[in-house]
Amino acid sequence: MGAKCCANRKDNKPAPPKKPNDKDKKQRSIKPGARERNLSIGGTTDDAKKFYAASEKNDIKSFIRLLSSTQPIAEFEGPKFHRWAEDPKTVGTLAATHLAIVTSHADGFPLNATKVQDDIRKAGAIPPLVNFLESKEKYRQQCAVVALAILTRDSPANSKAAGSARAIDALMKHKDSPIPEARDEVAIIVRNIFMEDDDYRDQFVEKGGVSFFIKQFNEAAGDSEPEAQLDAILNLTDLVEDGAGEINEDIVDQVQLDAIHNLTLLMDGAGEINEDIVDQLKKAGIDAKLQGM
Repeated sequence: MGAKCCANRKDNKPAPPKKPNDKDKKQRSIKPGARERNLSIGGTTDDAKKFYAASEKNDIKSFIRLLSSTQPIAEFEGPKFHRWAEDPKTVGTLAATHLAIVTSHADGFPLNATKVQDDIRKAGAIPPLVNFLESKEKYRQQCAVVALAILTRDSPANSKAAGSARAIDALMKHKDSPIPEARDEVAIIVRNIFMEDDDYRDQFVEKGGVSFFIKQFNEAAGDSEPEAQLDAILNLTDLVEDGAGEINEDIVDQVQLDAIHNLTLLMDGAGEINEDIVDQLKKAGIDAKLQGM
């Protein structure tokens, strides 16, 4: 799954700031070296020149003004910017990628990362990035998912801004992406949003959010990565609790119904019920019907 796991879960105490080491860099979704590559776009158009000028000053406002640019850029050579998303193909998507890179490179220093996220939000980046999700171009959609995942991570203000920009509606159009990592990132973004407002939680549920999370849970049950399984469990448990920490029985009923029709999410490799997963669900109040399986 994405590099976010449960670091921003509400019951966890924030870790003290630390200088990123080589291991941290390898875990980032934006590949090391991308910051240097983003200046060589092979363009001489007006917007390309504006991008060069913004890069020289690291001018966030200028990058955001360029998000609407559809002027093409040269195809990149060498490693991709991101492990699963397509490389940017226009000045606008390159500007969005640069914003993600700037935030990702500040990620090892929590205070710096928060300031960068705040600056990007205040400069108006969230609504146009949400609009990218509605694009017909896959590379633009994927660019938006990557950027929003980074910008909403550990950022209640950015998550609220995404919710206000109707991001849940746009994100749920990508819940069936053929790319597992993209689905994982979409799940994390909507989780970040609905954790800030129960109205967004209701929107998510109305749009088929319970089935989406159950599907993610089902896929994670067969994943060998503990992080993937933990993310899926925590997404579900966060969904069934409202902002006051109370269990939402209506959502629990939907989760139980979906679980009955997706029994494999509770099965281990031998076809036996995985008691560890059941125990996690019990803690969220999802236990009545599971006991009878």
